[in-house]
Amino acid sequence: MDGNPFDSCTGRAVSVRHEWPAVIGRATMLIAARQCWASAEHVKAALTGRGFMLVISAVLDEIVHYSLIKTGIVPVYVAEESVASLQDVVESDPGILLTVDIGRRDVRARGRLLARFDMGGADGMAARLLMAQRLLGSCGLAGDDRVRLQRRLVAIGDALKVQGTDAARGARPHFLSPAG
Repeated sequence: MDGNPFDSCTGRAVSVRHEWPAVIGRATMLIAARQCWASAEHVKAALTGRGFMLVISAVLDEIVHYSLIKTGIVPVYVAEESVASLQDVVESDPGILLTVDIGRRDVRARGRLLARFDMGGADGMAARLLMAQRLLGSCGLAGDDRVRLQRRLVAIGDALKVQGTDAARGARPHFLSPAG
């Protein structure tokens, strides 16, 4: 994984259209068709311990979405046509490296744009903050580091609030301090 997990990820991908292949091999991304998710338990069993960092799909059930986040896997949503196109690319060249860039909101291979995705406005920010919180909770950081980063997430959330919505919490200056 290149850089920060919220910036970009480059790696091999595996395509799943209907049924899970017997051998997945080493891949950091999964490109999943709508039909391949039976349940949240199926997701955990299929993905846990396999080294996936991202799942690219057009639609994920909310339970599946949060199951991915809890296991430290970032869900990325692209249009259904883009899922099929990405699957075609990966299936025709299993060794191809894809780059998912969260900042540019695109998927590329060999410098070529393959798909774009949208993270949304305020709802997208809330979803990203929740994802960051879940990933932070699932990683193996020391307690002090985890608490420091959680406080920073709270400060970001507080800064995004409409003025006066939570005056008591927003008035506490330690959430906005550089060390907190």
